[in-house]
Amino acid sequence: QVHSVQFLEFSEVENQDDYYSTGAGYILTQDQQGAYIMYDEALSDLKELETELLLLASHYIEKEKSHKEGSKSRTSQDWGWAHPGVDRFPVLYDMWTWEAALLEHKHQLLDSYFEAYQHVLDPEERFALAQVITDIMHRRPRFDPSQPYFIEAYRDDCTYLSLHLQLVRSILNQHIECQREYVQRLWQEGCSDDSNKFGLPLNIICKQLISINNSSPALKNIYLLEFHPSLGLASLIPKALEHLLQESRGTCRPASASRLAQLENRVLQLALDVWLTPAKPESWYSAQLQKDLFSAKIMGDPFLVVELGLLAFKSAADEGQKQGQDSHVLLLETFSKLLELLTLRHRLIEMSLESAHLARLYKELAWEMGFEEFHLYLRPVHFEFASHKEKADQPPPIFITSLLEDSDRVDRYSPTTLVLAITEVDDNQVGKFSFYTKEAILKLLFHSGVENMQVTLACQAAQKNALMVAVQQVSFYHEPHGSCTAEVKVSLYARE
Repeated sequence: QVHSVQFLEFSEVENQDDYYSTGAGYILTQDQQGAYIMYDEALSDLKELETELLLLASHYIEKEKSHKEGSKSRTSQDWGWAHPGVDRFPVLYDMWTWEAALLEHKHQLLDSYFEAYQHVLDPEERFALAQVITDIMHRRPRFDPSQPYFIEAYRDDCTYLSLHLQLVRSILNQHIECQREYVQRLWQEGCSDDSNKFGLPLNIICKQLISINNSSPALKNIYLLEFHPSLGLASLIPKALEHLLQESRGTCRPASASRLAQLENRVLQLALDVWLTPAKPESWYSAQLQKDLFSAKIMGDPFLVVELGLLAFKSAADEGQKQGQDSHVLLLETFSKLLELLTLRHRLIEMSLESAHLARLYKELAWEMGFEEFHLYLRPVHFEFASHKEKADQPPPIFITSLLEDSDRVDRYSPTTLVLAITEVDDNQVGKFSFYTKEAILKLLFHSGVENMQVTLACQAAQKNALMVAVQQVSFYHEPHGSCTAEVKVSLYARE
């Protein structure tokens, strides 16, 4: 037994795959002989769906009948079990219409994930995306028996699928565009020498745009030999949305299935708004730090990084010859330091961006609690600047809130831009670095720069974790203003 495409390794194994096509809005399946088939599992799912819909329709027919009960004749009471006063055809028509609309929304969302699936090479990422696709296929509306009719549940679920589609399509299309520009830039800047092509992603041959999907293109059209394996990260989108929903449920505590569906749509709408109007947290830091840390002028170009490594090795080799060191050991040490420096910079950027978002939340919550902006940067006065007091005894325990207005004991410091955590410890030696020029990076490689960057990263991680704990503690007791849910409607359906 083999998995996925591993059967291609065995010449005696025949292709037993089925073929799929789309026509007139229907998905058709053919076996290896060309005969149209239906899977047993599909028929079983159809039976389960039929049973569910019949139970749902019977519930609302019974509910409608209870509203019409009143003074009835003996004959009508004998036939009451049949509910002849309820017109079943509008109920069945509404159920058919909205079930078809739900399947159409699922189809559009599945097409986007399926196109991303075609790019993925890693087996684990393929299985993760396949699980996402399976979950969407088996997703059902959150029916609420307390609602007057089932249309609201279908409308809420169609809204969710529509918003989910907009979010996924926007994220994946932007990712494809960015990856395409990056790959083309690398191959334009690269030399014709084959030695410089090692490790680069495959070049994109811009000849003919195609659509992977059989029915209609869900994402951007790509070129015939264009692959983006990083699209496998699309499986993390539903996980992130599920985490957001769990946090929102703990805060808003919806009391019914319909309220939960509205909350889910509201969370998804907020996620879509954030994505369409992205913030740039790196701009909250100073212009100098943006240039020294966030700039990808050198560290974002693999050819310049290789050139930088060769320069560092040449300098280390010249110095090592005087001391009789082995050149192979120097080569390994030099590029190990360079890789470590690349990793430290990447992690420091991630930590800094996360700290910036947490700092914004901290300031907002502090303002709601009556504290000013300096509360984020609160720190005691340095010993050398403290005022002298005669006969100073051990003070009793006090709350920091009682000292906020005492400038002699608390430094009411509020910078115009965010700063790294290392500046609270040392801003002159350890916290002084730059990745903007080759000379500055070479200085980091040779003058304890890697060790200093490790200390800088550790301080930033400690600050981020402290901000995370503070925000979580305040959020646990924080009561959101107004209603947690807001109504989000589907523009495709105006029919009640």
